[in-house]
Amino acid sequence: MSGIYVYAIIPAVNLKPFDVAGLSPADPRVGAIRQDGLAAVVGAAPLLDFHDLPREDAVRYLLAHQRVVETVMRTASTLPVKFGTILPDEAAVVSLLTRGKAVLAPRLAELAEHVQIELIVSWSLEEVLREIAAEDAVVRLKAEVAAQPLAANNDARVALGRIVKESIDRRREAYRNRIIAALRPIAADLVENALMDDGMVANVALLLPDRANEAFDRQLAELDREFGGRLNFRSIGPLPPSSFATVEVTLQSYEVVNHARRALRLGDNAKLIDIKTAYRRLIRQNHPDVSAAGSAAGGAAAKLTDAYKTLLSYAGAQPAANRAGAPADGGCWFDREAVEGAMAVAVRRQDLPESRPEGRP
Repeated sequence: MSGIYVYAIIPAVNLKPFDVAGLSPADPRVGAIRQDGLAAVVGAAPLLDFHDLPREDAVRYLLAHQRVVETVMRTASTLPVKFGTILPDEAAVVSLLTRGKAVLAPRLAELAEHVQIELIVSWSLEEVLREIAAEDAVVRLKAEVAAQPLAANNDARVALGRIVKESIDRRREAYRNRIIAALRPIAADLVENALMDDGMVANVALLLPDRANEAFDRQLAELDREFGGRLNFRSIGPLPPSSFATVEVTLQSYEVVNHARRALRLGDNAKLIDIKTAYRRLIRQNHPDVSAAGSAAGGAAAKLTDAYKTLLSYAGAQPAANRAGAPADGGCWFDREAVEGAMAVAVRRQDLPESRPEGRP
Protein backbone atom coordinates (compact mmCIF):
# COMPACT_ATOMS: atom_id res chain seq x y z
CA MET A 1 0.00 0.00 0.00
CA SER A 2 1.40 3.42 -0.95
CA GLY A 3 0.28 6.94 -0.09
CA ILE A 4 0.77 9.47 2.67
CA TYR A 5 0.60 8.39 6.31
CA VAL A 6 -1.03 10.96 8.63
CA TYR A 7 0.11 11.15 12.27
CA ALA A 8 -1.47 14.27 13.73
CA ILE A 9 -3.09 17.66 13.15
CA ILE A 10 -1.43 20.78 14.59
CA PRO A 11 -1.66 24.58 14.13
CA ALA A 12 0.27 25.74 11.08
CA VAL A 13 2.11 28.51 12.94
CA ASN A 14 5.72 28.28 14.15
CA LEU A 15 6.32 24.86 12.63
CA LYS A 16 9.66 23.34 13.56
CA PRO A 17 11.51 20.34 12.06
CA PHE A 18 10.41 17.01 13.55
CA ASP A 19 13.45 15.13 14.82
CA VAL A 20 11.90 11.68 14.74
CA ALA A 21 11.74 8.76 12.31
CA GLY A 22 8.41 7.78 10.79
CA LEU A 23 6.90 4.37 10.09
CA SER A 24 8.37 3.83 6.62
CA PRO A 25 11.83 2.20 6.72
CA ALA A 26 12.39 3.24 3.10
CA ASP A 27 11.65 6.93 3.79
CA PRO A 28 11.46 7.75 7.53
CA ARG A 29 11.21 11.54 7.08
CA VAL A 30 8.37 13.27 8.92
CA GLY A 31 7.10 16.60 7.62
CA ALA A 32 3.97 18.75 7.40
CA ILE A 33 1.37 19.78 4.84
CA ARG A 34 -0.31 23.14 5.53
CA GLN A 35 -3.76 24.42 4.63
CA ASP A 36 -6.19 26.98 6.13
CA GLY A 37 -4.19 27.58 9.31
CA LEU A 38 -3.78 23.88 10.07
CA ALA A 39 -1.01 21.41 9.33
CA ALA A 40 -1.05 17.65 8.98
CA VAL A 41 2.04 15.85 10.27
CA VAL A 42 2.78 13.27 7.59
CA GLY A 43 5.29 10.81 6.26
CA ALA A 44 5.65 8.13 3.64
CA ALA A 45 3.27 5.22 4.13
CA PRO A 46 4.84 1.80 4.74
CA LEU A 47 4.25 -0.70 1.93
CA LEU A 48 1.92 -2.92 3.94
CA ASP A 49 -1.68 -3.43 5.02
CA PHE A 50 -2.10 -2.67 8.73
CA HIS A 51 -5.21 -4.85 8.91
CA ASP A 52 -3.25 -8.01 8.05
CA LEU A 53 -0.27 -7.53 10.36
CA PRO A 54 0.59 -10.09 13.05
CA ARG A 55 -0.01 -8.70 16.52
CA GLU A 56 3.65 -8.18 17.36
CA ASP A 57 4.25 -6.23 14.14
CA ALA A 58 1.10 -4.14 14.66
CA VAL A 59 2.28 -3.24 18.17
CA ARG A 60 5.70 -2.25 16.83
CA TYR A 61 4.18 0.09 14.25
CA LEU A 62 1.72 1.47 16.81
CA LEU A 63 4.60 2.36 19.15
CA ALA A 64 6.39 4.07 16.26
CA HIS A 65 3.19 6.02 15.50
CA GLN A 66 2.91 7.10 19.14
CA ARG A 67 6.58 8.09 19.23
CA VAL A 68 6.05 10.50 16.34
CA VAL A 69 2.92 12.03 17.91
CA GLU A 70 4.63 12.43 21.30
CA THR A 71 7.58 14.17 19.63
CA VAL A 72 5.25 16.56 17.81
CA MET A 73 3.36 17.24 21.04
CA ARG A 74 6.48 18.78 22.60
CA THR A 75 6.40 21.64 20.11
CA ALA A 76 2.70 22.21 19.31
CA SER A 77 -0.87 21.57 20.40
CA THR A 78 -1.68 18.21 18.87
CA LEU A 79 -4.71 16.26 17.70
CA PRO A 80 -3.63 12.64 17.18
CA VAL A 81 -4.91 10.92 14.05
CA LYS A 82 -6.10 7.33 14.26
CA PHE A 83 -3.33 4.77 13.86
CA GLY A 84 -3.12 3.38 10.34
CA THR A 85 -4.62 6.41 8.54
CA ILE A 86 -3.28 6.56 4.98
CA LEU A 87 -4.48 9.02 2.33
CA PRO A 88 -3.75 8.53 -1.36
CA ASP A 89 -1.93 11.80 -2.09
CA GLU A 90 -1.20 15.35 -0.97
CA ALA A 91 -4.48 16.61 -2.45
CA ALA A 92 -6.38 14.25 -0.12
CA VAL A 93 -4.43 15.58 2.88
CA VAL A 94 -5.27 19.15 1.87
CA SER A 95 -8.91 18.07 1.56
CA LEU A 96 -8.77 16.64 5.08
CA LEU A 97 -7.59 19.99 6.45
CA THR A 98 -10.08 22.00 4.41
CA ARG A 99 -13.16 19.88 5.07
CA GLY A 100 -12.22 19.13 8.66
CA LYS A 101 -11.33 22.66 9.75
CA ALA A 102 -14.73 23.34 11.33
CA VAL A 103 -14.19 20.31 13.59
CA LEU A 104 -10.41 20.26 14.01
CA ALA A 105 -9.65 23.90 14.80
CA PRO A 106 -12.04 24.20 17.81
CA ARG A 107 -10.76 20.94 19.32
CA LEU A 108 -7.17 22.08 18.93
CA ALA A 109 -8.03 25.30 20.76
CA GLU A 110 -9.82 23.41 23.54
CA LEU A 111 -6.88 21.05 24.06
CA ALA A 112 -4.20 23.73 24.06
CA GLU A 113 -2.00 23.47 27.16
CA HIS A 114 -3.55 20.15 28.17
CA VAL A 115 -1.85 16.77 28.40
CA GLN A 116 -3.04 13.23 28.92
CA ILE A 117 -1.84 11.20 31.90
CA GLU A 118 -2.47 7.45 32.15
CA LEU A 119 -2.96 6.19 35.71
CA ILE A 120 -2.82 2.48 36.45
CA VAL A 121 -3.71 1.40 39.99
CA SER A 122 -2.97 -2.16 41.06
CA TRP A 123 -3.00 -4.28 44.22
CA SER A 124 -1.60 -7.56 45.49
CA LEU A 125 -4.38 -10.05 44.83
CA GLU A 126 -2.72 -12.52 47.21
CA GLU A 127 -2.96 -10.03 50.07
CA VAL A 128 -6.58 -9.28 49.20
CA LEU A 129 -7.44 -12.99 49.21
CA ARG A 130 -5.77 -13.42 52.60
CA GLU A 131 -7.93 -10.60 54.01
CA ILE A 132 -11.06 -12.11 52.48
CA ALA A 133 -10.17 -15.53 53.90
CA ALA A 134 -10.54 -14.02 57.38
CA GLU A 135 -14.10 -12.75 56.78
CA ASP A 136 -16.74 -14.54 58.89
CA ALA A 137 -18.85 -15.77 55.95
CA VAL A 138 -15.79 -17.20 54.22
CA VAL A 139 -14.49 -18.88 57.39
CA ARG A 140 -17.90 -20.44 57.96
CA LEU A 141 -18.19 -21.81 54.41
CA LYS A 142 -14.62 -23.11 54.40
CA ALA A 143 -15.39 -25.05 57.58
CA GLU A 144 -18.54 -26.45 55.96
CA VAL A 145 -16.59 -27.57 52.90
CA ALA A 146 -13.92 -29.22 55.02
CA ALA A 147 -16.52 -31.08 57.09
CA GLN A 148 -18.23 -32.71 54.09
CA PRO A 149 -17.05 -35.51 51.80
CA LEU A 150 -15.59 -34.23 48.53
CA ALA A 151 -18.47 -35.63 46.48
CA ALA A 152 -21.09 -33.89 48.65
CA ASN A 153 -19.69 -30.37 49.03
CA ASN A 154 -19.94 -29.05 45.47
CA ASP A 155 -22.70 -26.54 46.30
CA ALA A 156 -20.71 -25.21 49.24
CA ARG A 157 -17.61 -24.81 47.06
CA VAL A 158 -19.61 -22.89 44.46
CA ALA A 159 -21.07 -20.64 47.17
CA LEU A 160 -17.60 -20.06 48.59
CA GLY A 161 -16.23 -19.04 45.20
CA ARG A 162 -19.15 -16.68 44.65
CA ILE A 163 -18.67 -14.99 48.03
CA VAL A 164 -14.94 -14.52 47.41
CA LYS A 165 -15.55 -13.00 43.97
CA GLU A 166 -18.24 -10.67 45.30
CA SER A 167 -15.91 -9.51 48.05
CA ILE A 168 -13.11 -8.83 45.57
CA ASP A 169 -15.49 -6.88 43.32
CA ARG A 170 -16.83 -4.80 46.23
CA ARG A 171 -13.33 -3.86 47.38
CA ARG A 172 -12.18 -2.99 43.87
CA GLU A 173 -15.31 -0.89 43.25
CA ALA A 174 -14.89 0.98 46.54
CA TYR A 175 -11.24 1.76 45.77
CA ARG A 176 -12.05 2.77 42.21
CA ASN A 177 -14.88 5.10 43.26
CA ARG A 178 -12.68 6.80 45.84
CA ILE A 179 -9.83 7.27 43.35
CA ILE A 180 -12.13 8.71 40.67
CA ALA A 181 -13.81 11.04 43.18
CA ALA A 182 -10.42 12.36 44.32
CA LEU A 183 -9.04 12.94 40.82
CA ARG A 184 -12.06 14.22 38.92
CA PRO A 185 -11.98 17.76 40.41
CA ILE A 186 -8.44 18.41 39.14
CA ALA A 187 -8.98 16.95 35.64
CA ALA A 188 -10.52 18.71 32.66
CA ASP A 189 -11.79 15.31 31.52
CA LEU A 190 -11.49 11.68 32.52
CA VAL A 191 -11.87 8.34 30.73
CA GLU A 192 -12.05 4.95 32.46
CA ASN A 193 -10.31 2.24 30.45
CA ALA A 194 -10.82 -1.51 30.68
CA LEU A 195 -9.00 -3.47 33.38
CA MET A 196 -6.49 -5.84 31.81
CA ASP A 197 -6.25 -8.39 34.65
CA ASP A 198 -7.38 -9.14 38.22
CA GLY A 199 -4.37 -7.31 39.61
CA MET A 200 -5.68 -3.95 38.35
CA VAL A 201 -7.98 -1.77 40.42
CA ALA A 202 -8.33 1.20 38.06
CA ASN A 203 -7.10 2.18 34.60
CA VAL A 204 -7.79 5.85 34.00
CA ALA A 205 -6.83 8.44 31.40
CA LEU A 206 -6.94 12.02 32.67
CA LEU A 207 -6.85 15.20 30.63
CA LEU A 208 -4.93 17.63 32.81
CA PRO A 209 -4.25 21.34 32.31
CA ASP A 210 -0.50 21.96 32.46
CA ARG A 211 -0.94 23.83 35.74
CA ALA A 212 -2.59 20.80 37.38
CA ASN A 213 0.46 18.51 37.33
CA GLU A 214 1.54 19.37 40.86
CA ALA A 215 -2.02 19.00 42.16
CA PHE A 216 -2.18 15.57 40.53
CA ASP A 217 1.05 14.45 42.22
CA ARG A 218 -0.18 15.72 45.60
CA GLN A 219 -3.48 13.90 45.20
CA LEU A 220 -1.75 10.63 44.38
CA ALA A 221 0.45 10.99 47.46
CA GLU A 222 -2.64 11.65 49.59
CA LEU A 223 -4.43 8.60 48.20
CA ASP A 224 -1.37 6.46 48.87
CA ARG A 225 -1.39 7.58 52.51
CA GLU A 226 -5.16 7.09 52.77
CA PHE A 227 -4.94 3.49 51.56
CA GLY A 228 -1.95 2.73 53.73
CA GLY A 229 0.23 1.58 50.84
CA ARG A 230 -2.19 -1.24 49.89
CA LEU A 231 -2.38 0.09 46.32
CA ASN A 232 0.33 0.75 43.77
CA PHE A 233 -0.08 3.97 41.73
CA ARG A 234 1.76 4.21 38.38
CA SER A 235 1.33 7.24 36.13
CA ILE A 236 2.52 7.51 32.53
CA GLY A 237 2.86 10.78 30.68
CA PRO A 238 2.55 13.47 29.57
CA LEU A 239 0.98 11.92 26.46
CA PRO A 240 -1.00 13.23 23.48
CA PRO A 241 -4.75 13.41 24.23
CA SER A 242 -5.61 10.27 22.24
CA SER A 243 -8.29 9.07 24.68
CA PHE A 244 -10.16 12.37 24.42
CA ALA A 245 -9.75 13.44 20.80
CA THR A 246 -8.62 11.13 18.01
CA VAL A 247 -9.13 12.24 14.42
CA GLU A 248 -10.84 9.66 12.19
CA VAL A 249 -10.88 10.04 8.43
CA THR A 250 -13.24 7.93 6.34
CA LEU A 251 -12.92 7.57 2.58
CA GLN A 252 -15.93 6.31 0.65
CA SER A 253 -16.18 3.10 -1.40
CA TYR A 254 -17.89 3.53 -4.77
CA GLU A 255 -19.11 -0.08 -4.77
CA VAL A 256 -20.68 0.24 -1.31
CA VAL A 257 -22.30 3.63 -1.99
CA ASN A 258 -23.58 2.54 -5.39
CA HIS A 259 -25.11 -0.62 -3.91
CA ALA A 260 -26.85 1.50 -1.24
CA ARG A 261 -28.12 3.94 -3.89
CA ARG A 262 -29.65 1.08 -5.85
CA ALA A 263 -31.20 -0.40 -2.70
CA LEU A 264 -33.05 2.88 -2.07
CA ARG A 265 -33.89 3.21 -5.79
CA LEU A 266 -32.26 6.61 -6.17
CA GLY A 267 -31.06 8.20 -9.39
CA ASP A 268 -27.72 9.73 -10.32
CA ASN A 269 -27.97 12.29 -7.51
CA ALA A 270 -30.11 12.96 -4.46
CA LYS A 271 -30.52 15.51 -1.72
CA LEU A 272 -30.59 14.49 1.92
CA ILE A 273 -34.38 14.83 1.99
CA ASP A 274 -34.59 12.49 -1.04
CA ILE A 275 -32.55 9.83 0.79
CA LYS A 276 -34.74 10.08 3.88
CA THR A 277 -37.98 10.02 1.89
CA ALA A 278 -36.93 6.98 -0.14
CA TYR A 279 -35.93 5.09 2.98
CA ARG A 280 -39.18 5.84 4.81
CA ARG A 281 -41.26 4.80 1.79
CA LEU A 282 -39.42 1.51 1.28
CA ILE A 283 -39.16 0.61 4.95
CA ARG A 284 -42.94 0.92 5.31
CA GLN A 285 -43.38 -1.50 2.44
CA ASN A 286 -40.85 -4.02 3.78
CA HIS A 287 -41.28 -3.85 7.55
CA PRO A 288 -42.04 -7.37 8.92
CA ASP A 289 -44.85 -6.03 11.12
CA VAL A 290 -46.87 -4.90 8.12
CA SER A 291 -45.69 -7.22 5.36
CA ALA A 292 -47.15 -10.66 4.66
CA ALA A 293 -43.66 -11.87 3.74
CA GLY A 294 -42.70 -12.08 7.42
CA SER A 295 -39.03 -12.99 8.00
CA ALA A 296 -38.10 -12.24 4.38
CA ALA A 297 -39.40 -8.70 4.87
CA GLY A 298 -37.33 -8.46 8.04
CA GLY A 299 -34.18 -9.21 6.05
CA ALA A 300 -35.12 -6.66 3.41
CA ALA A 301 -35.77 -4.03 6.09
CA ALA A 302 -32.33 -4.65 7.61
CA LYS A 303 -30.67 -4.23 4.19
CA LEU A 304 -32.60 -0.99 3.61
CA THR A 305 -31.48 0.33 6.98
CA ASP A 306 -27.84 -0.51 6.20
CA ALA A 307 -28.16 1.26 2.85
CA TYR A 308 -29.73 4.28 4.52
CA LYS A 309 -26.89 4.55 7.05
CA THR A 310 -24.32 4.26 4.25
CA LEU A 311 -25.90 7.10 2.30
CA LEU A 312 -26.25 9.30 5.38
CA SER A 313 -22.52 8.85 5.98
CA TYR A 314 -21.83 9.64 2.33
CA ALA A 315 -24.03 12.75 2.47
CA GLY A 316 -22.12 13.92 5.55
CA ALA A 317 -18.85 13.52 3.65
CA GLN A 318 -19.86 16.07 1.00
CA PRO A 319 -18.37 19.59 1.07
CA ALA A 320 -20.47 21.77 3.38
CA ALA A 321 -22.81 24.39 1.97
CA ASN A 322 -24.55 26.69 4.45
CA ARG A 323 -23.69 24.92 7.70
CA ALA A 324 -21.35 22.21 8.95
CA GLY A 325 -22.68 18.76 8.21
CA ALA A 326 -25.17 19.80 5.48
CA PRO A 327 -24.71 18.46 1.96
CA ALA A 328 -24.34 20.98 -0.82
CA ASP A 329 -27.53 22.38 -2.44
CA GLY A 330 -27.09 20.08 -5.42
CA GLY A 331 -27.13 17.06 -3.13
CA CYS A 332 -25.01 13.93 -3.54
CA TRP A 333 -23.72 12.74 -6.87
CA PHE A 334 -23.22 9.00 -7.11
CA ASP A 335 -20.69 8.66 -9.93
CA ARG A 336 -17.34 7.06 -9.13
CA GLU A 337 -15.35 10.31 -9.21
CA ALA A 338 -17.69 12.02 -6.74
CA VAL A 339 -17.85 9.06 -4.36
CA GLU A 340 -14.13 8.39 -4.28
CA GLY A 341 -13.46 12.10 -3.74
CA ALA A 342 -15.71 12.32 -0.68
CA MET A 343 -14.29 12.30 2.81
CA ALA A 344 -15.78 12.30 6.33
CA VAL A 345 -13.75 13.80 9.20
CA ALA A 346 -14.65 13.29 12.86
CA VAL A 347 -13.05 13.68 16.27
CA ARG A 348 -13.94 10.90 18.70
CA ARG A 349 -13.37 9.91 22.30
CA GLN A 350 -11.99 6.43 22.78
CA ASP A 351 -14.47 5.52 25.51
CA LEU A 352 -17.45 6.25 23.24
CA PRO A 353 -16.79 4.10 20.17
CA GLU A 354 -20.48 3.82 19.27
CA SER A 355 -21.39 7.44 19.94
CA ARG A 356 -21.99 10.08 17.33
CA PRO A 357 -18.86 12.00 16.31
CA GLU A 358 -18.29 15.39 17.85
CA GLY A 359 -18.65 16.94 14.45
CA ARG A 360 -18.60 16.35 10.74
CA PRO A 361 -17.81 18.93 8.10
